[in-house]
Amino acid sequence: MADLTAPGLEPQDPDTDDKEAETDAVWSECVDCEYGGYEVKCRGADGIPLCPDCFADWEGLR
Repeated sequence: MADLTAPGLEPQDPDTDDKEAETDAVWSECVDCEYGGYEVKCRGADGIPLCPDCFADWEGLR
């Protein structure tokens, strides 16, 4: 059995940075309806942040 007290094998605290990063995420905001969420992406050649609904409206897909 390996010696768990050997250098480099010390117990480590769980990494809490990943959980904090998820809660501190800042989402883009749609320029048309001002919705902020993960669905909002820079769309089109101009890189305008739009949600899927507003993008469909802007492109005449509805």
